[in-house]
Amino acid sequence: MKQKKIRASAYDYFQGNKQSEDKNKQIFKRILKILKIIFYFCIFGITLTGCIQSFVVKTSTSSGSGTEFYKNKEDIIPNYTIFEASVKDTETKIQKATKSNNYLISEKDSSILKQLREQTEANGNTSNNYGQYSSLIMFHNNDGTFEYAKGDKNQEFLFLNSEEEKYQQKFNWTDIKLPSPKFFDFIKDKYAEEFQKTQLAVNPLLINQGDFFYSVSNTAEPTNEKYFTFSRDIIQFLYNKTINLEEFKTKLIPSINALESYKNEVDFEKIKNELNNSSDPIKKEAIQVLTDYATLAKTILIPTKFTQIDPVKNTYSFAYKLNENNYYNFEGIAFRSDTPNNPIVIWSDSWKLGPFYSLIVFPLSKIILGVSESQSTWELNGWTTIFAIIVVVILTKTISFIFRFKTIFGQSKQIEMQAKKAKIDAKYEPYKKNKMMQQRHRQEVADLYKKNNFSPFAPFSQVLVTMPIFIAVWRVIQGIPSLKVTYWAGLELASISYQKLFEGLWQYLPILIVVVVVQAVQQILPRILNKKNTNRIMNQTESETMKKQQKTQRIISIVFVFFGVLFQASLQIYWIIGGIWEIAQTLGVHYLQRSNFFKEKMRPWLTQKKLL
Repeated sequence: MKQKKIRASAYDYFQGNKQSEDKNKQIFKRILKILKIIFYFCIFGITLTGCIQSFVVKTSTSSGSGTEFYKNKEDIIPNYTIFEASVKDTETKIQKATKSNNYLISEKDSSILKQLREQTEANGNTSNNYGQYSSLIMFHNNDGTFEYAKGDKNQEFLFLNSEEEKYQQKFNWTDIKLPSPKFFDFIKDKYAEEFQKTQLAVNPLLINQGDFFYSVSNTAEPTNEKYFTFSRDIIQFLYNKTINLEEFKTKLIPSINALESYKNEVDFEKIKNELNNSSDPIKKEAIQVLTDYATLAKTILIPTKFTQIDPVKNTYSFAYKLNENNYYNFEGIAFRSDTPNNPIVIWSDSWKLGPFYSLIVFPLSKIILGVSESQSTWELNGWTTIFAIIVVVILTKTISFIFRFKTIFGQSKQIEMQAKKAKIDAKYEPYKKNKMMQQRHRQEVADLYKKNNFSPFAPFSQVLVTMPIFIAVWRVIQGIPSLKVTYWAGLELASISYQKLFEGLWQYLPILIVVVVVQAVQQILPRILNKKNTNRIMNQTESETMKKQQKTQRIISIVFVFFGVLFQASLQIYWIIGGIWEIAQTLGVHYLQRSNFFKEKMRPWLTQKKLL
């Protein structure tokens, strides 16, 4: 037997450190792989957190409520309600303004917020904001101007928040008579039944024996006095701005007197017949005038909590109790938002909501704030918001492109792998119950992926990148005050489009159609572009197997289109612009891959770097 020669280790000197370098490369690759797994695990955790918080962290379409983002603490705004009135013949209407003029507090007068802070500090607010709940009353005049309601006693803003320890009366109160529950029963309006939900039961007999009109009480009890005073000030302000107008009073007062002359009459039909058939024009119009007045009163009574009726004193009083056992706390603030305010100004504020908000949402909010607040929303009719959304699309899609580079350029390869896998699946279709053949099936699929350097989890990693970005954009758009009040092209960007469409606002139909079309094209375009390649390598049986595999993708596509319809208008604009970007990107990559430049220069380089 020939003895094997032993190679001297001294010869390794001439080999350099090749073996050592190879070993270091292997170690580096393993570390890189571990770091990559950790990175994707963290992204998955953050994405999952973001998805959960999307349903937990409260937002609101009203400025000054919900989770909101600000550049500086001086920019924090309270929740505000804008009223407007219209007088037409006998009817005076008061309603909440739609803010269709892109109005935002302090945009045209930066001193307003400073004055509000000074007022609330004087009333005992020691916090850096307006508390969880606040209410500022404004009025949209017929000449288009906006009026901050100020009292005629002390010229202070009609404003209250949950952090204030006291509230001083702002207006001189006058005797105000509003239609009583008896009158609502007289015109067969069930609105009076709502009062029974806010107080202890009252004997209906006492109501029917009472007057057609009740006075608004001016008497406050010590418990929750500030809430009563604030609500009473609101009623007085709205009365002065609408009901007290001469063009309304000239018919209202005589109509009230005409009906009050029948207060001892219990036959409502008799009263109506006598008034309607009267030769006196005042009496003839009385029921219509007072019915319009009742419509106006309905706008005021329940929101201000003046629902405690006293059929003996004929008064509407403030309902101090939320129920039999609990007194009002912040719930007593009239016209407050239902969602508590949570302003986020600095990075540490965002950490209170976890890493998703601090690492993804907060930086994105600063970028959008920098763009959206660089120009006046009011002067540019909402175009500032659209420009901000375009900037966000460019930024997020660029970041997404960097992380999805391999997936994007390998999209045609992914579809090709699906076709090849379909061939393998079709081959083993008759052997579903044979464990040995199924093992060979799985091994053959694994060999296919390994040979082509393809990961079946590539689409999943793509979702891990795009999902947190999308959720972050969603939360930021919902949380920037200037975006909440933006109207653009007749669309209220904070509203849900399909809900507005059901309300009869047809201007929301085009955006819904565009969302569906863009999302549908974005989902099916890659399959259309690669249809020839897949058909060329498959027979009919394999094609049927391929269709079964794509069934899940079709369901996902339909779900995406469905969600696009459910979102608010501003997010739908983001989806449309982002969808157009994705369509252009898909077409660009497709035709680039067919060019000689890609085949001769880019593909070899990408293959060498293992990016394809």
